[in-house]
Amino acid sequence: MLPDEIISEILSPALKVSEELFSDTSDVSPFSNYTPSTSDYLLVCKDWLRVATPLLYSVVVFRSKAQANALQQVLKASPEFGRFIKKLRVEGGFGAAMLTILKSAPHIRDLFISLSIYSSDGTGGLCKGLHLVNPHRIILVDPHRIFGYPDVGLYFDLSPWLTKATEFSQLLAQTQVHTVTFNSSFSDIPQWITTFYTIPSLKVLEFQRPLDEKLVSKIESDPQLKKLAKYKRIYKQTHVEPDIAPSLNPFFVPMQFASEETRETVWKRVLFFVMYTEEMRSPTFKFSRRPSDLYPSRIPILCVSKYFHRLALPYLFESLHLSYHMDITGLAQLLEKAPHLGSCIRRIFTAGIPTTSSIYKQAILVVFRHAPSLEVLAPAGDRLQHACAYDSIDITIELFDELGKVAGHSMQELSVSLPDTEVPLSSLERFTLLRVLDIGGFGLRGEDLRGKPPSNVLNTVQELRIRETSVVEFFANTRLDSLRTLVLTPVYSRIQTFEYLVQVHGEKLHHLTLGRLHGFQVFDFCPNLTNIKLLDRDDLKPLAPHSPHYARVKISSPNLPKNDDPEEVEATFHMYPNLREIELQYLTWPTTELTTGFTRRGISKSNAVLLAESLLLKNIKVLNEKGRYWSTRLKIEKQPRKVA
Repeated sequence: MLPDEIISEILSPALKVSEELFSDTSDVSPFSNYTPSTSDYLLVCKDWLRVATPLLYSVVVFRSKAQANALQQVLKASPEFGRFIKKLRVEGGFGAAMLTILKSAPHIRDLFISLSIYSSDGTGGLCKGLHLVNPHRIILVDPHRIFGYPDVGLYFDLSPWLTKATEFSQLLAQTQVHTVTFNSSFSDIPQWITTFYTIPSLKVLEFQRPLDEKLVSKIESDPQLKKLAKYKRIYKQTHVEPDIAPSLNPFFVPMQFASEETRETVWKRVLFFVMYTEEMRSPTFKFSRRPSDLYPSRIPILCVSKYFHRLALPYLFESLHLSYHMDITGLAQLLEKAPHLGSCIRRIFTAGIPTTSSIYKQAILVVFRHAPSLEVLAPAGDRLQHACAYDSIDITIELFDELGKVAGHSMQELSVSLPDTEVPLSSLERFTLLRVLDIGGFGLRGEDLRGKPPSNVLNTVQELRIRETSVVEFFANTRLDSLRTLVLTPVYSRIQTFEYLVQVHGEKLHHLTLGRLHGFQVFDFCPNLTNIKLLDRDDLKPLAPHSPHYARVKISSPNLPKNDDPEEVEATFHMYPNLREIELQYLTWPTTELTTGFTRRGISKSNAVLLAESLLLKNIKVLNEKGRYWSTRLKIEKQPRKVA
């Protein structure tokens, strides 16, 4: 058995709310995310229940009336729990329950109150109970930021804000508050701040947002304000060279007595990070030729010594990000002068290369000829997230043939377009290790394979991405034994050819991304499908199979089904008995309990929430664009009507 102190230390990180989150005054509450309740930890065993209860109640956050009512019931049954409450954050009115809570919590030291209160919310309990607590710190947030006092623009009359801020500071001066926090930006130090000087108990006036040098100098010139003010400065980002102390032994040589193999292993690992090799390997990395504070130039590293030059040079050429702004002709000239550098090239990511230019074509040809170890030729950017926005390189049959001759034995991912070109099978047969193929716009003819056994060309491909109908028939007549993932981007002509491709290879597929197939029932042909992603806003219902799809599957769609009535949706998903997740790519979960603004819907009016809660009862999670699933909130149970 562990002592309570050890259990408390173990549970604290999971149960405690950080000061940063508690005092956050952002427009969107940091507590509006959707995670499982931390109260689940109390259900593990009696020891955890005993130790975790004070930790759970030490910081209380209310975001709905149901939460306030639930705590009210707890405190009525166990009033001693109220003594554990040290911090209270109230984001609304929440009716009469607040009076019971404030009565039962005499040890509140930090009080956060949001004045963004709906007209349907009762504030009677909150107003009556505030005099019962004596916090050391109060944080007030107003939707119009009356107290915070930000820049409200040139088209607003500032006088109402000035008057109310002055009145509030005068009222606050009559309390025993220790700390006052300002949550907004200041263009000047307002006169009403001097009212706080009269509060005997006040110790800190905290400015949450950084202040510029002009405001800092005004604070420094006011002795009383200087004594109370707590703030951060706005620092301009400048590159500062580290202050490195000189070596005590100028003749010291790192790892002098280590073996050469050990020295190289250690220095290669160091240089791997210094040359930000891992970042360069990603197609989404925003590479810039101009050095920045975050990614300084790598060239000085090569100039440290011949030893560093030899070890770091492969990292410089390992991943190349080629774009319109990069001097590709200069790269080609360098490779012709030093051909050995080409063997270092493993990845080439392209973006906006003008391949119509004969100069660029010749330069790319030279690069291909000097890259025998090339593994990846792909567009820059997130191709999986935006599968219809390709920027793959257009190349001629000459370039494609040269690429196959030089690097076909090492190429693992290839993304190219060969417009108006007929590619012989012999060119494709050279790519013997290809795992990912993204191809479009070439003229291979499927009829050449008709009546013959399916071709073994590209038999190592595991993921196939197709953008043009001209290649579909060819791949439908190819074995593709390793194929597991198929991506078909939106193409609105000759849809039947895409359906035929899915029928041929459906049993092998585990992952499928679709454009528009007009209700083609893919699940009937793909019994092992575990992940389907829809790029178009078509209804989900026509995709439903004729017989149940028993594989554990995840469905990803841009938005809610066209008929978003929960009962209709449940009927649509009835044919997927092992469906566990539905991802809605453009969904943002509501962050408030009620409707706000002109078009946004709160939790109570959200069709997505109604759908998510109905599907949770069937053990199906609905995820939003960030992969966060909805978890059911506490609700106020409706009392049955009394019959006279």
